[in-house]
Amino acid sequence: MRRVVVCMTASLLVLLGAAGEAAAGHRGPDPGDMAFQFRVGGFFLDGESEFWTDSEETFTLDSSDFDDAIIGLSIVGSFGNHLEAGFNADFYDATVVSAVRGFTDEDGFPILHDSRLRMAPLTVDLRFLPAGRYRVRNQGRLVRQPVFYVGGGAGLVFWEYEEIGDFVDFSDDTIFFDRFTDDGASFEVHGLAGVELPIGPAWNLLFEGRYSWVDETLGRDFSGLGEIDLGGMSAYVGASLRF
Repeated sequence: MRRVVVCMTASLLVLLGAAGEAAAGHRGPDPGDMAFQFRVGGFFLDGESEFWTDSEETFTLDSSDFDDAIIGLSIVGSFGNHLEAGFNADFYDATVVSAVRGFTDEDGFPILHDSRLRMAPLTVDLRFLPAGRYRVRNQGRLVRQPVFYVGGGAGLVFWEYEEIGDFVDFSDDTIFFDRFTDDGASFEVHGLAGVELPIGPAWNLLFEGRYSWVDETLGRDFSGLGEIDLGGMSAYVGASLRF
């Protein structure tokens, strides 16, 4: 995941450089009714649920250990100067190594396993631009300006949670190797706010924050362990190309 983020961040910097060169030789804005956005950033898991509380008591992990990189793409369409709709796809993948609290193996080493959480949200949202994306100058000429927007939306989060490694059977304190998984597609709602700064004829530099709410009752290998909270805060930086 981190290699993907590094590569895509490098690509973003190249695109921004190319946009800056194009801006130097271009006159006036190209408004465009659509935009393609690429975002990289961090996801900060809430972890406010029974499952995470029990896991933190049993294993040497904290829900904050799952704070990790996230990447996203959006297609945004305009409905006038003050309202836009976004169609978003994001990807997140984090793995945490933890040990069973209060137990070691016969050699005194911790009993370790990997916990992996993967999520791919597909969402839509509406965005309100209080000051608009363009201002009108003499003779009706549209001029691009810094943009602030707020909004909200909903969608589905396709997710998978896995634990694989060594565990303890607390009935007789024996150690065993196993793999436990669950997955699903869960309903999500979110709010967002962002700023776009023009850096070229059709390019904007993007800063955005999102907060999502996602709760799901676990099943399969984790049946009976309550709900898992998959929501949290995302903070992004990226680029927006209007066309």
